[in-house]
Amino acid sequence: MKKISAAIVFIVIVIMVYYYIKLPMIVPDQQVSEISKDSDYITHAKKFDALQNRTEPHKPLGFDPKSSASMDKYYDDRFEKNVTVVTNIFKSGTNGTRVQITSVRKNKHFGTDDWELFSKIQFQNDCELDPGQSQILDILSEYPAARDSSRLFTGAYGVRFLLYNIRNDIQKSIRDEIRFEDRMKNSGIGVSDLDENKRALIRWNNERHQEKCLRCWQGINEDKEEYWAVLKELYGDFPKDLFQRLMAVEYQGVF
Repeated sequence: MKKISAAIVFIVIVIMVYYYIKLPMIVPDQQVSEISKDSDYITHAKKFDALQNRTEPHKPLGFDPKSSASMDKYYDDRFEKNVTVVTNIFKSGTNGTRVQITSVRKNKHFGTDDWELFSKIQFQNDCELDPGQSQILDILSEYPAARDSSRLFTGAYGVRFLLYNIRNDIQKSIRDEIRFEDRMKNSGIGVSDLDENKRALIRWNNERHQEKCLRCWQGINEDKEEYWAVLKELYGDFPKDLFQRLMAVEYQGVF
């Protein structure tokens, strides 16, 4: 009987020792902080900060930053092979409609470290030719999420590109307006003996011209909205007032 009791006591002691070893050690919060501070452990958030603020030189894979030919090739090869078809429906006159089908190919480099470096080089080169473009970077940097992002120059270069396209569209619209006015002057408008057919033709030309101007401004507004969405994608959000200031930057077209 004594042997059985001794055996039971021994087994209980073994079990207690086992669980004592397996139980996690409870450490006060202050001591945990000190251990974390002194150890090599880095949390996920700290790893992200380290990536954002890394100082080691970037080693591009897609192009040679010292070669303009290499950068040109990288830029020309930026489009994906897959084509996205976009359909827009516009009102034409009072009762008609016009359907516009556009093919869009996305930039496969966008959002990569290579594209950020490419954007930085291009943007800085353009600022040397037109110092006024530096306003773009200044306005973007007012928003902390953009300023601290590893994609700051991706956004800045995109704004520069958008403003260049808008300027071209506006200049083309102005040229079209001048040509239209010249045609109207040469058509004999205002002469009392115009027949009805000629008057109808003038009205038709005027409607077409107005629709063309409207489509131009609609396209510009759509491009702005799309790029505002891009800035939100890059930086999590982007204030409307800052975006409006970006769109108001006086830009000398250098491409």
